[in-house]
Amino acid sequence: MASVRSSEESGERMLLRPQQPYSYEETIRRLVSFEKTAYRSEGGKLYRTLRLSKRPVVVELEWEEEKSALAATVDTELDDRERMDLERILRRMFSLDVNLAPFYESIKMEPRLAQVVEERKGLHFVLDPTLYECLIKTIIGQQLNMAFAAKLVDRLIHLAGERLERAGEVLAVFPTPEQVARLRYEDLQALQFNRRKAEYVIDLSRRIAEGKLNLDELHRLEDQEVVGRLLPLRGIGRWTAECLLLFGMGRPNLLPAADIGLRNAVRRVYELDAQPTEKEVRQMGEAWSPWRSYATFYLWDTLSGQ
Repeated sequence: MASVRSSEESGERMLLRPQQPYSYEETIRRLVSFEKTAYRSEGGKLYRTLRLSKRPVVVELEWEEEKSALAATVDTELDDRERMDLERILRRMFSLDVNLAPFYESIKMEPRLAQVVEERKGLHFVLDPTLYECLIKTIIGQQLNMAFAAKLVDRLIHLAGERLERAGEVLAVFPTPEQVARLRYEDLQALQFNRRKAEYVIDLSRRIAEGKLNLDELHRLEDQEVVGRLLPLRGIGRWTAECLLLFGMGRPNLLPAADIGLRNAVRRVYELDAQPTEKEVRQMGEAWSPWRSYATFYLWDTLSGQ
């Protein structure tokens, strides 16, 4: 879809039109509820730092209702390469080019799920800007409640990342593998990371910084190939790999059938007497292909109480 760029007095503003149907309201509702580290919400606008090819910037995001477009504003001038970077990153992050019309049409054959989907029409995934950020956040979140995991992520960002200022507020930038690779395990332990998790985060970052693991290459692989590439790495299990496929890569046909939340949602929506087994969810999920990721996402959303 097309984008429109304009000059601002102190920076630039970019309008990014999504593939319809797209609901910014539904998409941001879930983002604000569950993302506790990267974004700031203020006056109906979202702010976060993003790392472009040459430098990090603060991006202001809001929805332009009249133009049905995501508006992104930065308070500095960008060169052509940076504009291309910003547009590419934002279009991928906010799933602006994902056409959900075929999903909505196919799911009509599943009446119970179709009702869930209709109530959330236009809800899209918001992906992490890089696979590295997604992977590190997922590793930190392993076997922790969301609130404490968010605190640890925030502490890592402030320890290792750069800082940018916006309207008198200092915002941290998610660190690079090289920045985290320079840390000692004890640095993270001092932030309440346990020893094993500190090793996972730093060792993986060192592996990437040394060129032993190229995350960008994963984009060229099929889902199971990605899982197979990641599972041998210390600290990465199937759940972590599937989270990367979902929230880092936006793969559309993933079914994490072992996930307790998904199984609870299936039980509620389909009014089952007991929680379905992983095998039973996989059998049910065959009817959701090739959109099983979005069926899962919408089912998860039924547990949010919104």
